[in-house]
Amino acid sequence: MASILIVDDEEGLRASLVTAFGKEGYRATGAASGEEALRLLREEPFDILLTDLVMPGMDGLALMERARQRAPAILTILMTGGATVESAVRALKGGAYDYVLKPFTFAEIFHVARRGREQQRLLQENLQLSEINRRLQEIDQLKSNLLSAITHEFRTPLTLMHGWLAMLMAEQLGALSAEQRESLRAVHRGAIRLERLVSNLLAFVEYERGRPPREFLPVTLAPLLQLAADQLGQDCAERGVKIRLDVPPSLPPILADGEQLQLLFFNLMENAVKFNQPDGEVRVAVRAEADAVLVVVTNTRGEIPGDRLPRLLQPFTQGDMSPTRAAGGLGLGLAVARAILDAHAALLEVDTGRGQGTTLTVRFARRPEGSGGPVTT
Repeated sequence: MASILIVDDEEGLRASLVTAFGKEGYRATGAASGEEALRLLREEPFDILLTDLVMPGMDGLALMERARQRAPAILTILMTGGATVESAVRALKGGAYDYVLKPFTFAEIFHVARRGREQQRLLQENLQLSEINRRLQEIDQLKSNLLSAITHEFRTPLTLMHGWLAMLMAEQLGALSAEQRESLRAVHRGAIRLERLVSNLLAFVEYERGRPPREFLPVTLAPLLQLAADQLGQDCAERGVKIRLDVPPSLPPILADGEQLQLLFFNLMENAVKFNQPDGEVRVAVRAEADAVLVVVTNTRGEIPGDRLPRLLQPFTQGDMSPTRAAGGLGLGLAVARAILDAHAALLEVDTGRGQGTTLTVRFARRPEGSGGPVTT
């Protein structure tokens, strides 16, 4: 129930308004002066202040200013005679919601009050939404800072792990038994998988913060694709999947961030391996067209349902994110790939295969050097 404080030195009008607003559904209270109104405001909160402009002692303007100091959200409506309209207009500039000219009907004053309450409600909702948005931004920043700290903190121990593992597996610290070597290989595979997750998390944080690629330099695609295929060798062996590369030796280089392209190709190929089936293939073909260089990644078995495509491009999402899903990972691969593609002004086309697997096509535009974005040389 909305509450209204009605202030007027004319007892008859004040009492009539208190009764009328009470029947209209308000909690209505009357005050004969500005001083009495301030006392009531100290004792309880009110949503609306309906006050006469001209009163003995404290007038309506002074009351409004004092009331707003105590209750900044209170809605003030002034009642005034025609001779004081200029003062009422000044009051509007000072923060009053509206004014009504005497004489007025109850219907008129009810309408002004309802309209003011609606505006008051909208303002309160906007304030609440602004506060919610501010808190969400703080949470998002905390998440971003946490992810960045985690990924950077993981890099150092991972570097140590790789260094010592390499020395152990090379038997620089002593001969290994077959069982010890196999155990170290398992640890090494785990370290590699962890490093992949960290790399994707770090790239995700950087792109979320709007950091551009480090530098565009001429990049040859064949070594990057071969490196990604080599890194996925163990995954392919575990899943019974083969990777076949078809990269023309005469393919021109493109201007790009080589480290980010390496992560892009690895994510696309890993996704194709992960969602393939035993005895399937991942075919990676590259071709140059008049205005573009295309990298086409196809898994011969396994399809992405069309209705899942939008979700798969969102961070921390896979087609199946349940704890019992067959494919592991954080669901960041395609989201990071999309961010890298956007930074390179490249396009991603998806063909769900219709029974022939899934094909992802990356299209790098060939543009004159200096025109912005990735270009061929």
